Amino acid sequence: MRLRLQRRHFVWSAAVGVILALGYNAALPLLVSTTGVRAAMERTLDSWSGGKSRINGEPTVRLWPEPLLTLPSATIETRGPEPRPLAEIGRITASFSPLSTLLGDPTLEDISLVDPVVTIERRADGTINWQKPHWLAPSEAAASAQESPFGDIAIENGRLIVLDRMADGSDIDIPGISGTIKWPSFAGRLSTQLSARLAGEEVAWAFVCDDPLSLLAKRNAPLKTSITSAPLTFSFEGVGKLSSVPFASGHLQMSAASLQTLTEWYHGGSTATLPPGGLSIDTRVTTGEKTLKLDELAFTMGGASATGVLDISLTDGKAPSIEGTLAFDRIDLNGVPVAALSPLGRDDRLWRLVESFVAAWQTDVRLSSQEVLAGPLHLTDVAAGVLIDGKRASLDIGDSNYANGSLSGRVVLSDEGLDHGGRLQARLKDADFGAVLGSFGLNGPAPAGRGILSIDIGTDHPVWATGLGDIWGNLTLSLANGSIAGFDAHAFADLVRKGEFFSLSQAKEASFDFQVANVKASFADGTARLDRADFTGTSGNLSVAGVVPYRNGSLALAGTLQAEAPSSNQPVRFFVGGSWPNAVISPLSVLVAPK
Repeated sequence: MRLRLQRRHFVWSAAVGVILALGYNAALPLLVSTTGVRAAMERTLDSWSGGKSRINGEPTVRLWPEPLLTLPSATIETRGPEPRPLAEIGRITASFSPLSTLLGDPTLEDISLVDPVVTIERRADGTINWQKPHWLAPSEAAASAQESPFGDIAIENGRLIVLDRMADGSDIDIPGISGTIKWPSFAGRLSTQLSARLAGEEVAWAFVCDDPLSLLAKRNAPLKTSITSAPLTFSFEGVGKLSSVPFASGHLQMSAASLQTLTEWYHGGSTATLPPGGLSIDTRVTTGEKTLKLDELAFTMGGASATGVLDISLTDGKAPSIEGTLAFDRIDLNGVPVAALSPLGRDDRLWRLVESFVAAWQTDVRLSSQEVLAGPLHLTDVAAGVLIDGKRASLDIGDSNYANGSLSGRVVLSDEGLDHGGRLQARLKDADFGAVLGSFGLNGPAPAGRGILSIDIGTDHPVWATGLGDIWGNLTLSLANGSIAGFDAHAFADLVRKGEFFSLSQAKEASFDFQVANVKASFADGTARLDRADFTGTSGNLSVAGVVPYRNGSLALAGTLQAEAPSSNQPVRFFVGGSWPNAVISPLSVLVAPK
């Protein structure tokens, strides 16, 4: 009997519990004032934004498995006679305390914004459409620790639109934003984790600030932020300030695993071919009112690494400037294809940025490198400088070592722009020209010795579109105590005197030694004009002049050779045709003899 009574008591107790729970779930939504929770959410949105919010439609309440409030679409606008849109939200959900709701003061927590669209607009007069909320005014007053806490905010499929009326073509549209914003109280830490998909790549942004009120009130505050994606990563940790002239001081890092991938991501596809390798920057950065200083800079791009210091200055009434020093260990320009220098089009944003940079900035950066590779050139201990002043840009090599000699020179870009060519001037002193010609792969008899080379050449065409026929200029070469290997002067003179055509290779069993050599040549319209090439030696004198149409590699030279003392023999005269090094020698007597 007792067991039966206990069972009945348990059944009745369970039934009463179920009835009470069902009654609670059925009755509480009727007791919750939807007008009250809607007003509470509107006050919350107003507090966050500083604007005026409006929720459309009736909220719905769910109590199982936890209390959840769902509000239909909401709109936030600026205050004033002509309201402007700040944000539109597709749906809002939030958890709440049933007791606080029944008491008429609903407390909303864990808010989720679904499909929000936020618009930030900079007007033509420089003002921003978003107004300062009351908890940031005045800037010296800190909001109460308990006033309008933000709590945890989740964002699902958000969108950010930035409209800049002061800079045409600079609008930004970032869709697919999701993540969380955690700010339990105004006096607490603000942390943000958001992600979006930009140009096909997933991009994550993290931000942490322990004193967010100071940061938002345009005062210095410690912060950490980072951007992470496959093409690019960025991080900063230090002190920052949000103002019309932002301030930052701290440790900055940026890296891209592949320049090619980064460029293609930026352009949304690219046909340019960039050198292998990536980009990395590690530095201590400090900004002033109109300055940016990069200390302890470690910079890597492609296969080149450098350390140094850079100062960027924005001075009223003067062009912005960059000054500093960069010390490289090695610069390999052979990995940079000439095609990579060409713009993707006159409307390309990156190309316009480069042109604007050259025209608007003043740059004076000292460069040094232990080693520089550029085609056949292998330079060591290079000291150079980059100068940009208005539309004029130049690279000056103050000193470097090449072929056991000293090389200096200058590259100047055209004042009319990067696509109008430029000019190269160089001087190589006390160098071993046998090594120089060997590095350029010149075959056949060539002068070797120590001396001085001066060259001055230019082009009116873009570098990426310049061929040999587009180059003009001149060179002079002076050598001392050298020789022409593979040129037997005595055998050559004997072959000329025979009056028959012959190949230059038939007189290659010895060398022609000289004490002094002077060469002068000019270039234009695809042809090199050899104005003179005089070699003076104890065993004879050699002189050559003519033209070399290097578009097809042919030769058209005339020369004289005094193989022995002038008193005993007359100089032989000859014509050089064919192509180098397979030249064909024609005795002048054969060419002028009557038929």
